[in-house]
Amino acid sequence: MSGELKETGTMGQVQSPAPVKAKEKKEPTMEDYFRGGLFVLVVLLLAISSLQFVGSVDQVIYTWFESQYIPIIRAVFNFAVVVFCLYVIKYHLLKKKV
Repeated sequence: MSGELKETGTMGQVQSPAPVKAKEKKEPTMEDYFRGGLFVLVVLLLAISSLQFVGSVDQVIYTWFESQYIPIIRAVFNFAVVVFCLYVIKYHLLKKKV
């Protein structure tokens, strides 16, 4: 009964079945490969910069704060990094494309 026409009961009008859209796959072009390679390069640079940033913040914590407060400050900073990473993963990487 999936492909049959149905009567709606209003003046004998007939509804047609909804067309099924097939997803067409296009062949990757040279531009697609370039964009993919550029994306990988940018992600690597971002990872290296992030690690250097964390190291720099760690040095700043050791310089500016008393030794008794360093573990607390480092824990707060690491917690902030974890919260930020979870935010990025949840709202940007796991976003479903319609």
